[in-house]
Amino acid sequence: MENSRKHLDVAHPFGLLRAWRWWLPVAALVCGLALVFVDPFAGDWDALDYTVLALEGRPSSMLLGRMLFIFFNHLLWRLAQAFVELPREQAYLLFKYVVVVQSPIAVVACWALAKELTRSAEAATIAALLVGLSPFFIIYSGQAMTEIPAIFLLATALVVHLRGLQQRRRFLVLAGAALLGLSANMREASLLYAPWLVFMPLASGWRWRGVEGKTTALAAAIFLLCAFGPFALLFALDLGDYRAWWLEWFRAAQAESARHPISIGNLRALLAYFFIAAPVVLVVLPCALARAWRRGFSPLLVAALIGLVANLALVAHYSLVLNGRYLLTGLPALAPLVGDYLWRCWRDKAQDERRAFARAAALVSLVTAAIGLAVYAYTWPTLAAHALTGEYKKRLALLPSDAVVMAGGQTVSVNFWRGVGLGEWETIGTGGGWPGPHLPELIAQRLSEGKRVFLDVDPRLWATRGWQEEETRALVGLQERFRFRRVSETIFEIRPPDDASARDDPELWRLLPENRSERRRARFERVRKLLGL
Repeated sequence: MENSRKHLDVAHPFGLLRAWRWWLPVAALVCGLALVFVDPFAGDWDALDYTVLALEGRPSSMLLGRMLFIFFNHLLWRLAQAFVELPREQAYLLFKYVVVVQSPIAVVACWALAKELTRSAEAATIAALLVGLSPFFIIYSGQAMTEIPAIFLLATALVVHLRGLQQRRRFLVLAGAALLGLSANMREASLLYAPWLVFMPLASGWRWRGVEGKTTALAAAIFLLCAFGPFALLFALDLGDYRAWWLEWFRAAQAESARHPISIGNLRALLAYFFIAAPVVLVVLPCALARAWRRGFSPLLVAALIGLVANLALVAHYSLVLNGRYLLTGLPALAPLVGDYLWRCWRDKAQDERRAFARAAALVSLVTAAIGLAVYAYTWPTLAAHALTGEYKKRLALLPSDAVVMAGGQTVSVNFWRGVGLGEWETIGTGGGWPGPHLPELIAQRLSEGKRVFLDVDPRLWATRGWQEEETRALVGLQERFRFRRVSETIFEIRPPDDASARDDPELWRLLPENRSERRRARFERVRKLLGL
C-alpha cells in the first residue's frame, strides 16, 4: 500500500500537485460554501476596522497590530487603484473576496500538514474536511477578517518546519520558525504554537544538543524576533503616535476583561464553541489521543496535544464568552489525529479502504453539516445586522456630516462610513465608549458646544441581554432630561429641555426587554391565528 502511494509524497517538489485528486474536491467544496455563505457586508466589527486601517496604511491598536494582514490589504488596495478606480467605500469587497479565494488554499495547506503527519492521503482528506467544513471556518471564509489567512499561514509554517525536521534541512526549520512568527502578526493566536518549535524536533528524532540543539534554539529566537520585532519597533519609534493609541486600547481591554471575569462559564463556553467548531473532533478526540498515546511519542501526537492546549488556553481570554471563532486556533493541529483515527478505525472494520474512506468522509460531512446549519440559523440575526451596516449610510445621509450619533450596535457602522470619508460624525458608542451614568451630562455638553445629537431608536441596535441591557435602560431616562424631534422613522434629534418646538415622543420605553417580549408574544399570536393554530 505504501509503495503505491510514493507519488503522493508531498515532500516531493510536485508531490502536492500530484495529489490533486484528494485535496481538490475538498478545496472546491470549501470555496463553494464560502461563496454561498459570504457575508452580506464586510463581516464582524473587526472587519470594518481592518478595512479603514488598510485604506490608511495604519496597523491596528490590538495586541501586535495585525500588521501582516492590514499592510497586505493596503498593498492590494494600492495595486487595485493603479488598475481600477475602486471607491474607498467599496474597498471592503476587495479585502473580503481575497479571503474567499484564500479559504480553499488554507484547506489545501491543512491537507498538506495532515499528510505530513499521518502519511495517509485518506486521513489527510478527512482532516481537511474537519477543518474546511467547520461552521466557523465557513462563516469567516466570506468576511474581511484574519481567521482564514491566519490558518493558511499557520499551516504553511508548520508544514515547512516539519518538513525541515524530517529531511534534516536546517534552512527549512528556520524558515518554518520565521513563518510561524510572522503569522502572529496576522493573528496573535499563533503564539500558542510556540511549543511546537521545542517538542516537535524531539518527536522527529532530534536532540537538544549539538547542531540539532543549536538549530532548535536559533529557530526559537527567529520565531520571537519575527513575532514581536515589528510591534516592538513600531512601539519604540512611536510612528503616528502609535504608543498612545495602543495604550488606550490596552486600558479599554483591561476594563472589558474586568467586565467579563474568568469563571466556570468560560469553560462551558469553550466546550460549547469547541463542539460547534468541530463536533466530530471534540467527541472522537479522547479515543484518538488514547490510541496515539499507546502507540508512543510521535509528531502526530505532539501536534494534537499542542492544538488541544492552544484551544484550552483560550479559557483565560474574556472574548471567548463573546465569540467562538477563536476555537479555530487549534483545529489545524487537532484534525490530523482525528482524521487518522477515523480512517484507521473504519479501515480495520470494513477491510475495504475505499468503503472505509467513504464512510469516514460521510460521517464528518453529515455531522458537521447538521451542526453548521443549526449554527447558521442561530447566527442569522447577526449576519442580518451586518447587512444593516452596509445600508446604514442611507440613514446617515439624513444627518449633518458633523453630527453626534447614538446608534447602539451600529456605532461601528458610523465609524466605518466616517473612516471611508463619507462624513465626520462623532459617536457616543457602546461598550468601552459608553459614558455610563454620565450619559445625560455628556449629551448636555455636546449640545452646549453647538453640536446636534441624534439617537436611533431602532430596537435592533439596542441589546436586551447581558451588560448591554444597562445601556438600553439608560436611554429611557433621557426623556425626562431632553426633548426630541423626529428626523425619520427611527431617528430622533435630542434637543435641550427648553426647546418648545421639539415635541415628538420617541417612546424609548419600547426598547426595554420586558416590553419587547410582550411585542414578540403579540406577533406570535397574530401569526398563530393567521395559520389557524
